[in-house]
Amino acid sequence: MKAETHKVARLHAMLWGIFSLGGMIAAFLLPVLIYMTAIAYPFSLWPFSGSRDPSFLVTGHLLGALFIFVTIAGSLYHGIFRFQSALTEVGLLKYRRALEAVGYFIIFVGTIVLTYYLVTWYLTGTIT
Repeated sequence: MKAETHKVARLHAMLWGIFSLGGMIAAFLLPVLIYMTAIAYPFSLWPFSGSRDPSFLVTGHLLGALFIFVTIAGSLYHGIFRFQSALTEVGLLKYRRALEAVGYFIIFVGTIVLTYYLVTWYLTGTIT
């Protein structure tokens, strides 16, 4: 086999690995994030002083911001990749390259915007 074929196969394997990791993250961490932000904080099941926004408990620490980043970025990648696969199976196979380009663009822009908001939220305590 040629060296180019090995590079493409290696890249393909890495992308599928990231896809499966995103699925695992979406399955295990996303419910925790939903519980914390949609159930625990509004119903006062999670103790906090109340002087700040309750979501600052998660983003006020670097580990919490990293948790949100990994959860949302991994779920975004997994969802877009799965949506691309579904569209090509529906009959849009001839547009596969364009769908991949649009999907990866959405993932890239979404990750950059998420990073910006999390860094801003971590440094200032509010989203601007």
